[in-house]
Amino acid sequence: MIQGFLLNIRLRKRWYHKLIYKTVFAFRALRLPFPGLFGAVFFNLHNVMLMCWRRLKQFFFYEPMLRYRCSRVGRSVFFEVNFPLIIGYGSLSVGDKVTIGGNVTVIVSYKINPDPVVSVGDNVYLGYATVLSCAERIAIGDNVLIAERCSIFDNNNHPVDPVARKNNEPIGRADVAPVVVEDGAWIGARSIIMKGVTVGRDSVVAAGSVVTRDVPPGMIVAGNPAVVVKQIKSASG
Repeated sequence: MIQGFLLNIRLRKRWYHKLIYKTVFAFRALRLPFPGLFGAVFFNLHNVMLMCWRRLKQFFFYEPMLRYRCSRVGRSVFFEVNFPLIIGYGSLSVGDKVTIGGNVTVIVSYKINPDPVVSVGDNVYLGYATVLSCAERIAIGDNVLIAERCSIFDNNNHPVDPVARKNNEPIGRADVAPVVVEDGAWIGARSIIMKGVTVGRDSVVAAGSVVTRDVPPGMIVAGNPAVVVKQIKSASG
């Protein structure tokens, strides 16, 4: 009955349906005559309350949980939004001044190695919705920037052989190879780093790239598969 009445209002079948429809839209257009000062006060009060709530969650919940889960957690770790999703029982190490974006996922499951290791250096940024999938080793150096929605895999996740996938068999030794992201590298948004890749020191992976081979130090790579497009020249040089 209620749904039918609402539908009639939307279709404005009768005069009273039209009246209700116009009244609702009139209220939607209504604006309170608040001066800009009130808006500024409410806006900044909202931001302060949100910041305080985030800091309280980090201090009392997120950081203690991370320290329990990791073999090492450095100083000044900051969670932008929420606690990362950590799957598996491998080893995690997090350095100093690491910022963890919202909805980060870290998978450290023992598909091949009984103790896969993910290590994150100092002054590292892990962007929103970053995924680290580790079956052996993913090593991220110092001063590394990883933008939003990037994925780093040191394994294929599933066997290449279709029969093995159908039988839900685990991956083999050939499906796993460590990934290293060296100091100062920058991984652009929505990039994918595949198994066995070393991203060289101070190099840049352009947004949306799929990296299947090593990136030399001080280079910009782009594309699918990613190739070198430019050498980075230091400002001091």
